[in-house]
Amino acid sequence: MTLLILILRIALTVAFLYYGLRKLVGGTADVAVYDALGFGQWPRPITGSVEVICAIGLWVVGFQGIAALGLLVTVLTGTAALSLFTTLPRAHMFALIAGAAVLVWYDMADILLFLPQT
Repeated sequence: MTLLILILRIALTVAFLYYGLRKLVGGTADVAVYDALGFGQWPRPITGSVEVICAIGLWVVGFQGIAALGLLVTVLTGTAALSLFTTLPRAHMFALIAGAAVLVWYDMADILLFLPQT
């Protein structure tokens, strides 16, 4: 199980670093996607920054769960936006959702440490 989690963590890190950095540098495809969404370009660098920071956070002990949760929320929001406002392809997003959800489940103990204790 640990080897599979390691492979998943590597794959998600590579994917989110790629997509996040692409958004930050203003790749032509990403600019077109945000134009198609109709909200302007302002969410693009925010989303790219969250993706890059959380991708790095997947390797910071104690913050891995929060980073995975941040990626899951980001990709869920992106998938919802693409589904509601465009007809662009989004099948790859479901693989990212599944991967991030598995890491959230696996690193749940990290997430629970950030919740108030009763």
